Amino acid sequence: MFDSSECKYSSYEEFEKQKILCRECLVGKTYNCVVCSDGCKKNPIVVVAGEAPGNDELISGSPFVGKAGKKLRATINQLGFNKENTLITNVMPCRPLDNKFPIDRDLVLNCARKWVFQELLLLKPKFLLLLGNQPLNYIAGQTGITSKRGTWISIGSFECMPTYHPSFVIRKMYMEDGKEIEENFINDIKQVAVKAGFVKGE
Repeated sequence: MFDSSECKYSSYEEFEKQKILCRECLVGKTYNCVVCSDGCKKNPIVVVAGEAPGNDELISGSPFVGKAGKKLRATINQLGFNKENTLITNVMPCRPLDNKFPIDRDLVLNCARKWVFQELLLLKPKFLLLLGNQPLNYIAGQTGITSKRGTWISIGSFECMPTYHPSFVIRKMYMEDGKEIEENFINDIKQVAVKAGFVKGE
């Protein structure tokens, strides 16, 4: 799915300036706020990609700061991911109405090609951590996070690791399979940390 056409921007500053101004689709006009990426904006080793910002992200202006974000950040921080080596972003930089990811595939693809694809081309990370079905679908061009999680996928020069979205891990926490899901989530992220050299493998 990833469009490896040429990057249109000469600097991240130029890219981010244009991204902040974007109001091309109905999603961007709903709350009139673009949530920019957070972390290393120059030569990151890893880019973590989620789906879209929620209300907490809209208020703070940064991705993954709510309950799911705290779960994600606590996990990756323990495994050596930080603002010097990792960027956190989303497939869509605007909050969808009622936090419902758009079902209009063309709308999402146009947004992805305009922003997250250009971001990846500009930053050239070695690894992508894909959180949930939407990044798996719109970046890797595959579906079925349950079957694909924990398995490396190559997209051009990027090595991608799909895993569960942290909100899914939280929702399952007190269910019968909750412990296994959380362990898988952590182990998937650890695979990236080991390959990136953030921690030693066992």
